[in-house]
Amino acid sequence: MNVQFWQIALIVLYGFFINYDKNGTMLGTSQPVVAGLLVGAILGDVTTGLYIGGTLQLMTLGISSFGGASVPDYQTAALIGTYIAITTGQKAAIGITLAIPVAMLMVELDVVKWTVNIYFQNKAEKYAEEEKYGKIELMQICGVITTMMVSGLPVLLTVIAGPSLVKSIIAFIPQWVTGGLTVAGNLLPALGIGLLLRYLPVKSYFGYLIIGFIAAVYLKMTILGIALAGAAVALILYKKNSEEQASVQSVGDMNEDE
Repeated sequence: MNVQFWQIALIVLYGFFINYDKNGTMLGTSQPVVAGLLVGAILGDVTTGLYIGGTLQLMTLGISSFGGASVPDYQTAALIGTYIAITTGQKAAIGITLAIPVAMLMVELDVVKWTVNIYFQNKAEKYAEEEKYGKIELMQICGVITTMMVSGLPVLLTVIAGPSLVKSIIAFIPQWVTGGLTVAGNLLPALGIGLLLRYLPVKSYFGYLIIGFIAAVYLKMTILGIALAGAAVALILYKKNSEEQASVQSVGDMNEDE
């Protein structure tokens, strides 16, 4: 695929912004599914972008950076995986497989970011004691720049050397290896669902899980249809529980009046 300059510029700018959004503005563009969607839209292949981003979104469920802990950056991985898959003409499964090591590498870069930002934080505290408020703002800006570079530099390097490098590597990889990567990529959605189920009260709602399985496998319902059916059941249960709580509350009030 011949990538236009404006497409490269938008993706690189988004690469620098995605980590800033994750740690700052919280606009939601740092979610893997959104990253895949936006890169797919820029490159003209939304289907591949949503497939890769949605699969990696499953990997993030139940994972949070508590206490400043560094976790795999599936957002940037979705961006890079989508870009490589579309520009090299590879299957989405291979893009997903290539994105997993990127997410792991981003953990190390995140540690470097926090280490560097400690210096800026200490300097800001020193300037606060000296009442040099302009320099405090400068230290905060430096911290923001460092944060943006964590995701921006890997994306920039990918845009510069990624597609040609990946094409050269794939050209020398045996067919059985690429086939294995495709199989591994197709297994990742199931792995993501498995990780999600570990953090959900499955035992309490196992019946609903069976209903969803029957709808997907035997009735051939789409994911959207199953999601809408699940939302309807959730609304019914919520209304029922609300009515029961209101009834209990009214009985309690009557007993207090007596």
